[in-house]
Amino acid sequence: MAVSPAAKVAVCGLWHLGSTAVAGLLSHGRSIVAYDPQSTLRDGARAGIAPTGEPGVGPALLDGFRDGRLTVVDTLAEWARCEVGLLAYDSAVDEAGGVDDERLPEAVAAFAEHAPPNAVLVVMSQVLARTHEQWRKTLLARRADLRLVHVPENLRLGKAIEDFVAPPRLVVGADDREAAELAAGLFPHASPEYVGLTEAELVKHATNAYLGMCVSFANEVGWIAARNEADPRVVMRLVKADPRVSDRAPLLPGAAFSGATLRRDLVALSRLGADCGRPEFFDMVSELNDRHAGFALTLLAAELGELGERQIAVAGLTYKPSTATLRDSLPLQLVRALLKDGAQVSVYDPIAEPLPADLAVRRCSTLADAVRDADALLVASALPELRRTDWAGLEPASKLVVDGCGALDPAEFAGTGWRCVGMHAGT
Repeated sequence: MAVSPAAKVAVCGLWHLGSTAVAGLLSHGRSIVAYDPQSTLRDGARAGIAPTGEPGVGPALLDGFRDGRLTVVDTLAEWARCEVGLLAYDSAVDEAGGVDDERLPEAVAAFAEHAPPNAVLVVMSQVLARTHEQWRKTLLARRADLRLVHVPENLRLGKAIEDFVAPPRLVVGADDREAAELAAGLFPHASPEYVGLTEAELVKHATNAYLGMCVSFANEVGWIAARNEADPRVVMRLVKADPRVSDRAPLLPGAAFSGATLRRDLVALSRLGADCGRPEFFDMVSELNDRHAGFALTLLAAELGELGERQIAVAGLTYKPSTATLRDSLPLQLVRALLKDGAQVSVYDPIAEPLPADLAVRRCSTLADAVRDADALLVASALPELRRTDWAGLEPASKLVVDGCGALDPAEFAGTGWRCVGMHAGT
């Protein structure tokens, strides 16, 4: 069963996941009703503004709004009145990183109250496995005809539209095959794998936990390799050359992972594992990542000694290049740590959103301006323009660059006068 092409699909949430879902569904020719409790996000959708700067989302929103296929509403009740409701909040987390978001049950309750007959609620928001049990009770307490489906998302920042429109893997969790097929019809370019609701929820946890494990593993091996005069990149490249290891696995020695996504699912599996006596593995991955997070500052202090009164330039502020969001950004954490140590900090990132008001740094429009008279440059995110930089033409006080994310090749600095330290051989 497929959703009629003429039927409207309602999307709840307009931050990264929700705005991408709206843009992707519009590209499939759908008409969309969209809602978010934040008026700034609603207004942004009407104006064609992608809240994270995700490529392709803004123009798709603007085109949809102008041609009348995108309607942005101001209440949950208006959102809930469509045949298919897509719950697409980027789930908020608690202090430990676990899902804690009161918007989610509120949206489910609104859907239970206002949805038309036989409507289907498709959950893409990140939730703890077995959450569906409570939500199904909420729906059935109101109406026996309402159905629930879970479709775990795996959108990469910078490539989210591509991942939504043509997902390489489409998992559809449901107890009702007709509802599952209806949800799968929203993704016409994918071959669905139909599973149970709990299995679908766990797939999301397990996928991100695996990616987090790969990042931590590569960083631990990389640190050992560098301290033993070996090139970590060569080691990991040859690990990935083994046919038993995916060549797309994130085995890239460099920065710790940041952003809420991977940690949220590690925390989820730790909490679920605690119920059956097996939380340790997932806790350890998170702990290793936390320990590695400050390695660039360790290298910086080893080179300069005390950082108080030192002038440090930082390139890259978002946790992933080619995105604007600073939410849960490791580079931003490093900047705050430098300020706490008494350093004077200048920063450069051409697309990052406005900085927090309390961040006492000098934001520069060019890398050359940020680096001028600096005692060191810390590269915190792999900005694409770093590969095109005329290093010899920059004018720092000291030509020292600390590669905090594996973005640079020390060989490229030959003859420039710069010295590059990072997770490289001999570090």
